[in-house]
Amino acid sequence: MDDPLRALGDLAQFWRRRHPRVKVAAITGSNGKTTTKEMTARVLEGAFRVLQTEGNLNNWIGLPLMLLRLSPDHELAVLEMGMNLPGEIRRLKEIAEPQVSLITNIGRAHLEFLGSVEGIARAKGELWEGLGPEDWIAVNRDDPRVVDLAAAVHCRKKSFGIRERAEVRAEGIAVEPGRGIRFSLLLNGERRPVRLNTFGEHNVYNALGAASVAAILGLSLEETAAGLEKFRPYPGRGRILHLGRNLHLLDDTYNSNPDSLEATLTAFAAMKEKNRGLVVLGDMLELGPATADFHVQAGRRMGEMACRHLFFLGDQRDRLAEGARSAGMEEVRIHSLSVPEEVVENLEEVIEEGDWLLIKGSRRMRMERIVEELVNRLGKA
Repeated sequence: MDDPLRALGDLAQFWRRRHPRVKVAAITGSNGKTTTKEMTARVLEGAFRVLQTEGNLNNWIGLPLMLLRLSPDHELAVLEMGMNLPGEIRRLKEIAEPQVSLITNIGRAHLEFLGSVEGIARAKGELWEGLGPEDWIAVNRDDPRVVDLAAAVHCRKKSFGIRERAEVRAEGIAVEPGRGIRFSLLLNGERRPVRLNTFGEHNVYNALGAASVAAILGLSLEETAAGLEKFRPYPGRGRILHLGRNLHLLDDTYNSNPDSLEATLTAFAAMKEKNRGLVVLGDMLELGPATADFHVQAGRRMGEMACRHLFFLGDQRDRLAEGARSAGMEEVRIHSLSVPEEVVENLEEVIEEGDWLLIKGSRRMRMERIVEELVNRLGKA
């Protein structure tokens, strides 16, 4: 065959069909798909023998390689599906043949390749094409674009949300500074408190998505809540590190786009409470012609947060600084730097005991290098 990627996918599809008793749950979305996949696996592994996507092996190479690991021991596969271009999700769905699927949300990611949020919605919606009455989808009722996609699908549905009426819901969301977030999980008239070992309302949505998949597959509220509390975030995906000098570092370095940044900033503001906040932000990539505007808006948002210091790294650092200044932030507290080593050195000059630090940027910015160096210099508490 002339197309090795096609051949790999066809082989994985053949192997998946050799295991017809294995159910497949597929997860995609603009933000949170890896975290939702991890939460879903933690919940379901209490009731099934689970194969799950490792890391983010979620593309035309990674997903087939994961499916080829299926064995007679497995009862369920939880697979993440990523994409940059139209047609990618359609092909991944063709290979994996999921019976349960979830779109976490639809937001401003990969605009460079997909042109608009509407284009992103169409590309993500490929996961729900051609579903039949026996298929299941989990629907985020608080995301209008996801709701619109679900309305066109004729299959079984389980809804989740916070603000809209939904079958799987969260109430009483509260921050536990330095630890995570807690809420009450509601399902079928029952209620159970949950504490997540991560931060932010956006991760409550991820947990609700996982809980919806669990409900579809027949798990109880108690089983679901217990599984969610076992979840631990990957490095770079919302980890809270406790460093020397009573410092808290929020490591959200894996990736960044306007919507994920807004969610993280909101959570960071709530978690640090009255403590000083220092934010280190690298470029948001793959945003297309509006890149500069998105960075000015992000800088303005951070300037409005009244953080003690802002550190900007990357080609868009001047746009970020411009936005922060437009919000009235003093120039002396805005640091535009060219290399990670400068960031760490400048941070060390201004850090005070009890500060909260947030570090975030798109994957290719490799912001994790800053986290690693800070841990090396300051040590873990």
